[in-house]
Amino acid sequence: MKGAVALVVVALLAAGCATTTAAGPTAAPAVSSAFNQTDVAWLELTVPMTENAVAALELADSHGAATAVTGQVLAGQRELLDRLQAVRTRAGLPDVNIHSGHRLPGLITPADLVALRDAHGQDFSHRLLPLVGAHLAQLVVLARGEQQSGAEPSARALAGDIAKVAVEHQSLVRG
Repeated sequence: MKGAVALVVVALLAAGCATTTAAGPTAAPAVSSAFNQTDVAWLELTVPMTENAVAALELADSHGAATAVTGQVLAGQRELLDRLQAVRTRAGLPDVNIHSGHRLPGLITPADLVALRDAHGQDFSHRLLPLVGAHLAQLVVLARGEQQSGAEPSARALAGDIAKVAVEHQSLVRG
């Protein structure tokens, strides 16, 4: 019993020493009922994946590695990103990357972006193209999952478009 009381006292003292107060629970944003869990998960992953791919591809120009291929893939990814963000907004999802810090297939990480910024010439291209290729391959996998299990028609249609564009871009990246 003494041990339990001591633990409670320590917990209360530690809580009193905290420099910030804990916020009460916040209401989650209202997600449109037209979107099921697959739609939501697909958007929450595909948007940051595409944002990071765009950021990586944008580095090609400043690193002297811009080519017709990187330009075409970048333009396609920007267009898809705009559409993804519009669907995310319609779904009522926040503009938050819940996968920040995660290492997931096809997700170009902040560490990858730093390595790309530090790379030059052929080293840059040798780093960029495999990252973009993995991104495109994972987009296809995720888009097919959305097409099979998603509920919201515009999200499913966008997934079909993404799969098509990603397959086309994969062939460009592979050369």
